[in-house]
Amino acid sequence: MRRKESGEKMKCRVAGLFAVVLISLAVLGFSYAWWTETLTISGSVATGELDVGFANNATQCSEYITCKAILVDTDNDGDYDKIDVTVNNAYPCGWCNVTFDIKNLGTIPAKIGTPILEFNDTALSVSLTDASGGSIVGKVIDVNGSLSCKLAIHVKEAAEENKSYSVTVTIPVKQFNAP
Repeated sequence: MRRKESGEKMKCRVAGLFAVVLISLAVLGFSYAWWTETLTISGSVATGELDVGFANNATQCSEYITCKAILVDTDNDGDYDKIDVTVNNAYPCGWCNVTFDIKNLGTIPAKIGTPILEFNDTALSVSLTDASGGSIVGKVIDVNGSLSCKLAIHVKEAAEENKSYSVTVTIPVKQFNAP
């Protein structure tokens, strides 16, 4: 009989021990509970615009030569991105200067790259400088600022009578902090 009693006592003890462990775990869980809160950061980024155009053009030529410089908006965005230059009645040693401004119409500073000068004959000499005669390469134009430039076209001795010569100047521009 003692064995029966000890088996029943053992069952009670195991059940009691199990109940104590469950209660201990529940108390332990409540004692280590905490409150939490989440902080969130949200935002947006709006990029700037790189936009330059030509403005304020004028021409000056040697005697008898006529020169027209017409501002053209090739992409219909409201600013002039091309200058069509026509030189008439050119002769050897004649010249024509076209002065203009490169205006920064964007929202970030613009940096001038190396101009590309293209002309169809060795009878011309063409240069592009700033208003003081210096290089425009690497110059930075602030927002709403401008850079005054001069395109100088010189007709050399090799020029032929009754011949048309064309000049194309491409001025690459990039954001101010580009290499």
